[in-house]
Amino acid sequence: MRDVIRVVLIDPNEESRQALQQLLGSMGSVWIVEVLSSYKVAASRIVEIAPDLCVVALDSEPGQAVELIASMVQALPNAVVLPASASCDSTLILKSIRAGAREFLTLPTEASELTEIIARLFRGRGDSPSSAVKGPQIITVTGAAGGVGCTSLAVNLATSMAGSHEFETILLDLDLMFGSVDACLDIIPDNTLFNVVQSFDRLDLTLLKRSMTRHGSGLYVLPHPVALEEAAKIDPETLKRLLGLLKAAFPCLIIDASKGLQSSDFVAFEMADVILIVIVLDLTCLRNTSRLLNLFKQFEGMVDRVKLVVNRAGSAETEISLKKAEETLKMPISWQVPLAVKLFQNARIRGVPISEVASGSRLHQAILEIARALSPALSSETKKPRKGLFAALF
Repeated sequence: MRDVIRVVLIDPNEESRQALQQLLGSMGSVWIVEVLSSYKVAASRIVEIAPDLCVVALDSEPGQAVELIASMVQALPNAVVLPASASCDSTLILKSIRAGAREFLTLPTEASELTEIIARLFRGRGDSPSSAVKGPQIITVTGAAGGVGCTSLAVNLATSMAGSHEFETILLDLDLMFGSVDACLDIIPDNTLFNVVQSFDRLDLTLLKRSMTRHGSGLYVLPHPVALEEAAKIDPETLKRLLGLLKAAFPCLIIDASKGLQSSDFVAFEMADVILIVIVLDLTCLRNTSRLLNLFKQFEGMVDRVKLVVNRAGSAETEISLKKAEETLKMPISWQVPLAVKLFQNARIRGVPISEVASGSRLHQAILEIARALSPALSSETKKPRKGLFAALF
């Protein structure tokens, strides 16, 4: 079953609507995108929202409800409709099935029964070929030492993906204590991760997007909490649910993790499709990276999602060769980002991505290479030609 299922609830009856809304809201695999109290309004809204699941309560006007189910199935062939009723009338059930429903929910119900029905409805859909083309949805960037360039890579990778305009991308700053994503992009956010977590139960897709800051590249940004004490108030379980909802709303979610191995970081590691570990070729960093990989091996499948990125490749001060690093870590190095300290510093001082200070440079091309590898759907328009013989020097 998919990680998060976007649901629209339609029920004109206030009492049963509230009960169903509370039940659906308690399920971690479900995100209530909208709640509608009119069958007539629902027909047009469903087409606009295009949810995964429509829960339709039948008891207020069974005839109108069945007609709505038939129109939804015709308008959105991929949507799943689940009729719900306090009545066990076989005629009503038969009409619902003929209209296009595959299951029927008898009210009142328990969370376990509803979970079982939803699991049957969505069994196998998460493994469809179309979902595989999009590539990984959650990419967590981390490192085993401070100052290796994790945030710079996360910021520039995110802006590169968002700049393709192929799909919406969000960058989440999970360095809860001392994150710097907002400074790197020169943004002053109205809300932070703390605000979103605090209002989690009241969020829908529209409010979620409005609560985030939109960068000029098109990237959505959710920065770290402002006050240090707010970091301790972010519950890991709520954060896990939030990441699931963000995954449902955005094709690509990039997380800049901290180096402190906090509980929030392990939520990001657990949910990531790819974990990028940024390293530099010195003894201390490789030793700590080896320790981090040994820790990941204690969690089933986690180390299999790791890919190594060497930053500052080509530095004259490099202590260890690429081959020796791969032998030490017992893992291949997937990508190399060339040494470009001045370019990174210039970009950070100005609060802009590398694409604005060194478009077409070796550094920019290296970041685009990672972006394309992680996002097969990335537009070929991002493949810009090199600007002459001296482009490699800048």
